[in-house]
Amino acid sequence: MMKTRTDNFKSIDKVTQACNRLLDMFESGEMPEAIARTFIEIQPGTEVPCQNWSLGNKILTLLNGTTDARGFRQWETDVKKGAKAFYILAPNTKKVVTTDEEGEKIEKFILYGFRGQAVFRYEDTEGKELIKPDYTPKELPPLYEVAMRYNVKINYGPKTSNFWGYFRPDNNQIMLCTHDVKTFFHELSHAVHNSFKKLKGGQDADQEIVAETCAAVLCNMYGYKGFTYHGYEYIKNYANATSNTEVVKAVMRILGDVQKVLCLILDAAENEINEAA
Repeated sequence: MMKTRTDNFKSIDKVTQACNRLLDMFESGEMPEAIARTFIEIQPGTEVPCQNWSLGNKILTLLNGTTDARGFRQWETDVKKGAKAFYILAPNTKKVVTTDEEGEKIEKFILYGFRGQAVFRYEDTEGKELIKPDYTPKELPPLYEVAMRYNVKINYGPKTSNFWGYFRPDNNQIMLCTHDVKTFFHELSHAVHNSFKKLKGGQDADQEIVAETCAAVLCNMYGYKGFTYHGYEYIKNYANATSNTEVVKAVMRILGDVQKVLCLILDAAENEINEAA
């Protein structure tokens, strides 16, 4: 079913009203009580070596689209011919022997730098199947089908410190370490934003404020009230704001992109419903 011009105006009107309600809450500071955020926990019996790596190496693993990476000799299965490794930073250590005040020899290992260590993803192995946990939520979040319409691949994995998730524009992929709907809405907004404005690499402040404002609006529209305060604090941090008024000004500065992203998301969701009917 084709959307009419009147339908489009209805979407814009709905988005405008929802944005205004959010800005009113930000301005007044009267927001629903915040709920606790949650991470995805590692399923017992599925622990893998890279879960003990440094935060930086864990993030490199996630950015390479996997939750399990190991060195060539660590794999019990065979690495596929032609598979390309990615590199983590492995510590260089050496044993030194010192003597204490009583003349006793003490052996210890010291760190003297790092080296690049080639590792391969589980997805690049073949042979014996390993236990591969599925961290996808039992109930998919609202608007999941919108990501599918934009050909966005979504993966879920266990927590990595305070790393909630990311969107990678280069391969149109979302990685989530939480089932919290706010994080999914945030990364989905990045993906849709990237569909009409090429996103910059890294944590660009305006891009983050767009995504988080969209996530906060969508949470309110879909009845997830406990995430509004988290959105406010996130935006306040990226805007370097010290007051409610400055937070609102930061949102107003990028409101055009926010409204466009939200209209595209809601239109895609409605088209999905119409086509199913």
